[in-house]
Amino acid sequence: MSVNFLIHSPARSAIPEKVLDPDTEKSSQAEQSSQAQPVRLSEEEMAKLSGEEAKKEQDEAALPEHIQKMVEKLEELREKIKEEQELLDKLKASDSYPEEMKAELVVQKLEYIMAMQNQVIELTKNIQDALKEAGITDPGILLKALA
Repeated sequence: MSVNFLIHSPARSAIPEKVLDPDTEKSSQAEQSSQAQPVRLSEEEMAKLSGEEAKKEQDEAALPEHIQKMVEKLEELREKIKEEQELLDKLKASDSYPEEMKAELVVQKLEYIMAMQNQVIELTKNIQDALKEAGITDPGILLKALA
């Protein structure tokens, strides 16, 4: 059984390199240098090519504008909660405050985070009610709106 390894070898020009004129040689070198470097895509470009971006736009288009704004606010609140929790962790690890002051700051930060979590719960309920009023019952849209 013979194996043909030419499939995996780089393509070669049928014209000998010595016969090429200088202009063709320059373009050939440019082609080789452009082929040698792999193409890198950003995450945004990958999402666009995979169709994720189009799906997201379709899902958002399926929701009425006022519900879209509520969903955006929900995402902002969740992001803010994550940021505040990171600040709380840094505060707990910090030794730059006296213990009494640090304890008070931790309590204040926890209360603020709990208040934002209550806002998330209320906003989620309001989104559910708004989806019911709009007559949207598609489980996929409901999950994406509330996830």
